[in-house]
Amino acid sequence: MLWGGCCLQPLQQQFIGDFGRIEWRKAKTQGEGIVVGVPHGIGEPAAVEYARSITSETGGGLVIAYGFQSERIPVTRPLVRTTVISSGLHRPNGPGSIYPEFKAALINAANGPVKFYVGIRIADAQSKLTRIEVATSGLTFEQVAELKKAYVRIRDRTIKDVETPKLEIKLNPLDDILWNPTGVKGHGVLMLAEKGLILRIPSFLSSSEVKKIYRQILTAWISEASSTSLWISSGSPETRVEMMRYGRIDTIASRKQLYGVVLGAPHGSFDWHTAELVEELSFRTSIAAVVARGFTPTECDGWRINVNRPTERRYGATESERETDRAKVVYQRFVETVAQAAHAPLRLYVDFHQNSSEDNIDVATVGISLEEAKAIKSAYTEIRDRVLKSLDQLRKVKLAIEPLDKVTFTARGAKSNGILKFAKQSLHIELPAHRILYSTQARRAYTEILAELISRISARLTSTAVSPAEIPAYSEAK
Repeated sequence: MLWGGCCLQPLQQQFIGDFGRIEWRKAKTQGEGIVVGVPHGIGEPAAVEYARSITSETGGGLVIAYGFQSERIPVTRPLVRTTVISSGLHRPNGPGSIYPEFKAALINAANGPVKFYVGIRIADAQSKLTRIEVATSGLTFEQVAELKKAYVRIRDRTIKDVETPKLEIKLNPLDDILWNPTGVKGHGVLMLAEKGLILRIPSFLSSSEVKKIYRQILTAWISEASSTSLWISSGSPETRVEMMRYGRIDTIASRKQLYGVVLGAPHGSFDWHTAELVEELSFRTSIAAVVARGFTPTECDGWRINVNRPTERRYGATESERETDRAKVVYQRFVETVAQAAHAPLRLYVDFHQNSSEDNIDVATVGISLEEAKAIKSAYTEIRDRVLKSLDQLRKVKLAIEPLDKVTFTARGAKSNGILKFAKQSLHIELPAHRILYSTQARRAYTEILAELISRISARLTSTAVSPAEIPAYSEAK
């Protein structure tokens, strides 16, 4: 046992071979559930200073990892598995990842479930980062916007000296940031916490001249963010989180009481970017959303729980899907959550997925007539051509929809024994990731296209959804 500075809280530590150690201090009573993490304590000592200041103010727990950066050992996320055995999963002479130990320390430091996680990183000087960048999780677009306003207010109130720079802040997913948080959102610390922020701070904020000022700013900002008052003041629905053994299910209620319609991302971690896509579509259309993260081979020992049907599959093996007890439990909770989000008989359910093998958008359907399929395809083409008119560099991705067209991904399992059979009408949308999701510019453009299309479909099929003119533009959240 060591003693942690003036706080006189016991600081515990765990050595992991000769590679490094993890130190943690438990949260005080008023800070239970809050924890601040520093994954690279040796290489980023200023991050430790920022973290200690924040925990001192909030009473939250503190976890610091020392020594793993030089060996490139992941700290805040596990090594992601897509098959039964992934290359590089285990190092011959050391751990492939110390995320299990870091995760255990976070839970210990939080004194229970991690309700609010704050990660602190210092960008290297070579990156030439000139702003603070933040990845967020468990927050709606409106809440992220409120968080951004709170930072500006605290920054402007604190900085009195005109020579101190007023740094801009960018928060994902409201803004584009220069690093990819997909791994920590889908499998790591941001999936573990109900709400979470990871701050990437410019290297020049490590200098004594400005560090003191920005330590005050970020400490006050995080202190305000850790309270419930900020989220309530946003006036937006809360993201309701249900933690399960192999993952989590998030629910965002309809913002305009559009009952009977739900958007879903059952493979929010496995199908990269679909979780974030559905969350943004929910914001733009005001349609309720249900997003599942986890349940992949990473969390399930080489198997993927399918979530939208009561089966799982071992990737990399030849066997087909099979029903299991754990898959049935997860599927049942997903179905119940979708039903709760609908607040009425489920008239329209839209499932989003991605693949890297096809060039078209495939839409498998249940309860959609030939005429309705023609109308959907025509609307998509019109919206796509209009949005991409000034974006000549982006490919015009075609849409194939049942029963009008033959599709590669028929969603047979989800139709016969899954979520698609519960709605009066269902759409299973497979997006070509290499055409739409992997490029930031393409993802932004096609999110706009899909938002208007989904709103039109919902309005046409249910006669209750918002019209395209009512869809908030992405920039309005800013």
